[in-house]
Amino acid sequence: MSGRFDQYWRVSGPQAGSSSGLARVLGTGLLTVLVVGDILGAGIYILVGEVAAEVGGRLWLPFLLAMVLAAVTGASYAELAARYPHAAGSAHWVDVAYSRPLLTFLVGFVVACSAISTGAAVARAVGGRYLSVLIELPDVAVAVGTIVALSLLAWFGLAESARANAAMTAVEVGGLLLVVAAGVFGFLDGSADTSSLLGSAGPDAGWNAIVAATALAFFAYLGFEDAVHLAEEVRNPARAFPRALLGGLVVVGSLYLAVAVSAAVLVDPQRLSTSSKPLLDALDQGPLPVPAEVFAVIAIVAVTNTALLALTTASRQLYGLAEQGSVPSVFARVGTRHTECSDRGRGLVTAGLAATGGVRELADTTVVLLLAVFAIVNATVVVLRRRTAVDPGTGASHPSDDRGDSGGGSGFRTPLVLPFIGVVACSGLLVHTLLNSGAGLFVRLGVLLGLGGLLFLLGRRAGPMNEPVSAR
Repeated sequence: MSGRFDQYWRVSGPQAGSSSGLARVLGTGLLTVLVVGDILGAGIYILVGEVAAEVGGRLWLPFLLAMVLAAVTGASYAELAARYPHAAGSAHWVDVAYSRPLLTFLVGFVVACSAISTGAAVARAVGGRYLSVLIELPDVAVAVGTIVALSLLAWFGLAESARANAAMTAVEVGGLLLVVAAGVFGFLDGSADTSSLLGSAGPDAGWNAIVAATALAFFAYLGFEDAVHLAEEVRNPARAFPRALLGGLVVVGSLYLAVAVSAAVLVDPQRLSTSSKPLLDALDQGPLPVPAEVFAVIAIVAVTNTALLALTTASRQLYGLAEQGSVPSVFARVGTRHTECSDRGRGLVTAGLAATGGVRELADTTVVLLLAVFAIVNATVVVLRRRTAVDPGTGASHPSDDRGDSGGGSGFRTPLVLPFIGVVACSGLLVHTLLNSGAGLFVRLGVLLGLGGLLFLLGRRAGPMNEPVSAR
């Protein structure tokens, strides 16, 4: 019993034979908690109102469609993470598939930027949403303070951050279960308005509104991709990643749908669409006597949890890029606590971005960045699958290109039709979001990509590209 417990939960030190300075500290159980904790939080706590504004009481539908899209792409991530575990995640897979240094850098840097914009968005949500129930403070000041505090926590190391995440995950799951319980009691005592589940936001709320709402709901599922950047810190990634990524998505998707239904039947969709604290309103209208201050604290913990993991992901991604030679080597320096020097730069950029826009605008930035990456990752699965030779005698698959293969294979292969669906769906949602966004989104994208170009040039100027890690 104790051996199985250690396999899943024990946080251990560096493993012998590790190819990097990062410690193998995560088991399957803790990785699953990280996946669930990173997905849960900001999106469902802060964007339910915006989704309701688009589709009314049918807000469960965008969450369902977003879950399907996330699962399709999550299956691609699970296959690639199990076969090619690396801190650079999707950037490493692109390097293996295409061997194009610039494309590798762009994908990796875009992922880092998406994590930074996520951290900025949810940090803004701390002060602009539920904290106002307890005390009124300037949104930007609260956001910057939150980023500084979480950066200090991340500096202490992954093990400490992971334990804090596990505790915060338990709190935020408890908050969502309160909302679900309120909906269940509403059904039982007859106070729930089930007719609202099919009501729209108005005569113009057709498929265009559903697509827009799905893009918003998709932000609530972002986070499963963050776990792959911890690949070099996971024991037995070939087994851990498929279970953690897909299992985490199932858990979160089920909970999100239950929360969306509960909110829709407890609160008038018109009121929900204008609320900055939608889940608190659902509890206030429901039959459970939960003090507003208690739920506000729960929501703040949930949002902060997402910010913590976003900041950790950004620094791990920059570390992976530096290890591959795409950015200056200073970002690959690992301190005595196995924490990268990239933490400082990431914190500064996140704080600056948090001062440039509101939650919705920063969330749109994250969605656009990751939809582009998801389309490429789904295409990469197809490219790498074509390189797999099949032994006609046994039917076993063997990688014809072993650059970066984890060895032995993971045994998990997503049905090939799913990556094709993922490419089309992610590309379509990306174009729709860009066409329906304001100029601020393009300014943020331009600044972030401009910063990335500068880092790339500095990395190249420092010397020729390092030998790709995948070829070592």
